[in-house]
Amino acid sequence: MQQLIVSQDNKYVPLITVKDIFLDNHNWDVYCHQNRGSIREVERVEVEKMLSCKEGDKGFFVYYCPCCNESRIVYFGCNSRVCSCCGKRYTERWAQSLQRAMFDVPHRHMVMSVPDRLWLVIREHRELLKVLMDVAIQAVNDTLSYCLRKNVMAGVIVVLHPFSRDISFKPHIHILVTEGGFDNQGRFIGKKYIPARAMRMTWQYQVLTRFKQVLPRTQGMQCLLTGCSRNTLRDSMCICLRRAGLLQRG
Repeated sequence: MQQLIVSQDNKYVPLITVKDIFLDNHNWDVYCHQNRGSIREVERVEVEKMLSCKEGDKGFFVYYCPCCNESRIVYFGCNSRVCSCCGKRYTERWAQSLQRAMFDVPHRHMVMSVPDRLWLVIREHRELLKVLMDVAIQAVNDTLSYCLRKNVMAGVIVVLHPFSRDISFKPHIHILVTEGGFDNQGRFIGKKYIPARAMRMTWQYQVLTRFKQVLPRTQGMQCLLTGCSRNTLRDSMCICLRRAGLLQRG
């Protein structure tokens, strides 16, 4: 039985899940056939787990109320992050754990990206996604240390977004960072003004340096990275340096 939700005009409308979209018109089967050479095994496994979510063959619980003499069957979930239902639980737990770990100081939201000529390279060498996250933390710490004239370590939450709003592969990094950092004695030193130009230059240097260490040392790859170091990263680094306000811990 399909679930219903109440819309803004107080009408009941069907609740469309990710599973419904994949199954409608055999969308997943068609996609697999058209892209059978590019689908990774982990992607196939997670989607198939999601498609089998709360089906009878996975097992179920039976809840019985002796007072009203009624029973209800609750089917087992898939525990896949792709699933609208099961993935929501992962998201809520992740958000709660982050809230408990955050420092009670002002934070700033940053978005960092790389030029389009590197997108295909990152897609072919997916280990670079982890490199981008590590480099983002390093760039933040280096920039704050430079601005404060002493070594500090910021509180940083890094989230990788491999795709853009149109679901095309455009990897970029979202960062929630403290406005300042902690010195060797654990004291927090605030820094409201974080220069975007210094952050962009540090990010550019760290990205290209680490990419050169990880990627194959072919002539074509080195020429590509050298070209990026000249001017192409200038307009694609720190897209956003927006203050997030004072965040309270739960």
